[in-house]
Amino acid sequence: MSIRKRTGKILALVSPVFLLAAGCSTTHTGSADTSGPVAMTVTPPAIPSPPPNQIAKPPVTIAKSAAGTALPPSSTLSVAPKPLEKPFFMRVPDDPSIEWYDTYFQTVARNHFALWLSRSTEYLPMMKSVFREEGLPEDLVYLSLIESGFSPRAYSYSRAAGLWQFMRGTGRKYGLRINAWIDQRRDPVLSTRAAAKYLKDLYTEFHSWSLALAAYNAGEGKVANAVADTGTKDYWEIRNSNTLSNETKDYVPKFLAAVRIAKDPSRYGFDNIDYRSPLETETATLQHPAEIRVLAKAAGVSIRKFREMNPEFTRWATPPHMAPISLNIPMGKKEDFLANISRLPHMSRRDLYADVDGGVHTIRPGESLWTIARRYHVSMQALMNANGLSSSSVIHTGKRINIPVSSYASNHYRHVRGHGGSGHWMRHRIRRGESLFALAKRFRTTISAIRSKNHLFGRTYLREGQMIMVPAR
Repeated sequence: MSIRKRTGKILALVSPVFLLAAGCSTTHTGSADTSGPVAMTVTPPAIPSPPPNQIAKPPVTIAKSAAGTALPPSSTLSVAPKPLEKPFFMRVPDDPSIEWYDTYFQTVARNHFALWLSRSTEYLPMMKSVFREEGLPEDLVYLSLIESGFSPRAYSYSRAAGLWQFMRGTGRKYGLRINAWIDQRRDPVLSTRAAAKYLKDLYTEFHSWSLALAAYNAGEGKVANAVADTGTKDYWEIRNSNTLSNETKDYVPKFLAAVRIAKDPSRYGFDNIDYRSPLETETATLQHPAEIRVLAKAAGVSIRKFREMNPEFTRWATPPHMAPISLNIPMGKKEDFLANISRLPHMSRRDLYADVDGGVHTIRPGESLWTIARRYHVSMQALMNANGLSSSSVIHTGKRINIPVSSYASNHYRHVRGHGGSGHWMRHRIRRGESLFALAKRFRTTISAIRSKNHLFGRTYLREGQMIMVPAR
C-alpha cells in the first residue's frame, strides 16, 4: 500500500472538522462606527487526537521502479521526519503520534496551518525577545501556534482568550486585568510576558518541560496527581497510563510536530506563504481614561489600526478608575503620542466624564442608580453604560461610580430609544439557534438597535448562553 493511501486511511478515522482560530474574527466593513468595541467570538483550533490504533509506528512502504530501485520522494507526505535541532530543551522520543500530527498538519489542516504560519511572523520577533529576557527556550513561542493560531482575538468555548488562551483566573494571577472594559489576555505584549512567567513557574514545579507543557494544557493539579499516581516524572511514561485525558496526552506530540514544521516549513511543502510584517510597537503609559478615537488620533493612526494594536480594549474607551494603564502605539511615536495627549482639553482626556468630584460619585446609604441619575440629570441607561452595570446589578455603599456628561448621556439615550422604540431594556440569554434577526422580530425592534445597544459591530456571531440586552416588552 502506498504512503498516500495509508495516510488517507489514517486521516479517514478522524473527523475533518477543524475550527479556525480567526475564521470567525470580527472585521469592520463599510461605514460602521469603528470607534465602538469589537465583538470577539473567535474559537481557537480544535485539533483532534490520533486514532487509538496509532500506538505503534506504522511500517513504511518504499516505492520502487520497474527495475527494483527505490524512487525519490514525490510528495510532502513522504518526507522523513526532521530531528529537532540539538541541543533541544526536552527529550523527544520516536513516538508515532508526532509523525501522525506531522501528516495531519500537512493534509487535513493544511490551509489552516498555512494561515497560522502567515500570522506567526507578526508576533514571533516580539515573543522570542520576551522569552529570551525571561531565560526560556525560544521554541516555546510556538505554543501560541497550537493554542490560538497566533490570533489575539481567539476565544474558546471554555472562555480562554488571546494568543496564549489564558483562563480568567490564571490571567489575573499573572497580572492581566480583565473586566467589562478591558481584557489584557488579548494584549500581545502583556499576555506574552504573563505566559513566559507562567511557563517558568510550571518548570520550577515539575523540572520537566514535557510536564510543564502538559500542565499548561490541563492545569498543575491534574499533572501533579498524575505524577503522584504513576510514581514517575517521565511524561512519555505517564502517557501510557489513564491518569491524563487524551487531549493532554497528545498535547506535547502536537506541539513537537508544529515546531518541526514551523521551523522548516518549505521542507514540508509549505511554500509561498504570505508572511505578515512584524508587530512594531512600543508601550506608552496613559495616566487618564480616554476614548479610543482620541487615542488613535494622538497616535497618528486610524481607529481600526489602533484596535489591531490594542485588541484588549473591548469598549469605546479605556477603563475608568484604571490609571495608569499601558497601551501599544507605533514604534517611534511615543514622544509625539504623549505630547499630543498632554495638549488635549481636560474633558477629551477624561473620556467625557463629568468634572464633578473628579467625575465620580461615592454611593451613600439608601441611594440607588435611579436617585443618582436624577441627582446629576443623566439617564439611567447612560449611568449604567458608564459603569458596565445592568438593571439587575447591585450597588453597595462606599462604591465609586462614574458620572457621564449630561449632553453625552442624553444624546446617546435618544439614539438608543430612537432605534429600539423603548427606553427600557432587559438582559436576555441566547438560546440555541437564536439570531439577531430572530431576536429583533421577537422583541419588536430592529437588528441595528440590538447591535447599538450591545456594541456589536461588523460580523457578529451569537453564542448559546451569551447575555445581551433586548427591549423590555
